Amino acid sequence: MTGQWERFRAGEEFVQRNMRILERSARRVLAVLYAGVFEPVEVPLGEALDVSPDASGRPRKLVVVPHGPLHQVPFQALFDGERYLLERFEISYAPSARVFALCQGKAARPPKNALVMSVSDDSIPAVAGEAGAVASRFPHAEVRSDEGATLAALESGAADRDVLHLACHGMFRSDNPMFSALKLHDGWLTANEAMRLDLDGALVTLSACESGRHEVVGGDETLGLTRAFLGAGAATLVVSLWLVQDEATGELMESWYGHLRGGAERATALRAAQLEIKERRPHPYYWAPFVLVGKR
Repeated sequence: MTGQWERFRAGEEFVQRNMRILERSARRVLAVLYAGVFEPVEVPLGEALDVSPDASGRPRKLVVVPHGPLHQVPFQALFDGERYLLERFEISYAPSARVFALCQGKAARPPKNALVMSVSDDSIPAVAGEAGAVASRFPHAEVRSDEGATLAALESGAADRDVLHLACHGMFRSDNPMFSALKLHDGWLTANEAMRLDLDGALVTLSACESGRHEVVGGDETLGLTRAFLGAGAATLVVSLWLVQDEATGELMESWYGHLRGGAERATALRAAQLEIKERRPHPYYWAPFVLVGKR
């Protein structure tokens, strides 16, 4: 799928001029992935993958525990010829069944007390507005932007927060995934350093490019920012699988936190936000990059 997303780096004029072609191309690739990855398990699992809503009218819940290269597949965007899986299921992810169980066992914390940090530049000018919009959703929010978004401020401010939101550049290091990092004002927060944060039971959103990418090593163990923040104690992590468009990301984040503060469960809130963005921006490049890992 990487080639599909990289086309959006050709510039807004190119993208808008060729949007229908880009959508058709992405759907073809996502349909091939659906046929090869998901369709074969639908019949064997039978009723377990019933697409009809449950008694409450909600879509069925689907937890994806990927293996190998499937860690980078956006299951919510797989296309069955008529609909994306997002339209059929409420999807969340876990790096392993054990990690999923550990995250579900963490106490649910109402999302009230938030630390929001953002670092903007000319390539991501919308993150400042994103930070303000996110903070407005919480009764108790501390905002640290640009020169205030330092490594020390994160380390001291992250403890005892219900929500941690980081909007900044991200970097994935395939040669050394634990040196994948987020760019704060005074330096890079590596995955190794993130593991030392105190995030006991927090909901963490990494609104950064490729924050969810990781390397899979022996035993299907994942290395990268996802492992680091879960290892630091986060119960739920929302991360991106590819380079994101900052305006669409800001819209998604504002909607996701709005649903969350309205009482929706975490996975339910993210799905609702993605469906809203999909109505305005149908190409999955805009609405599908973010995935929810851990506690639903």
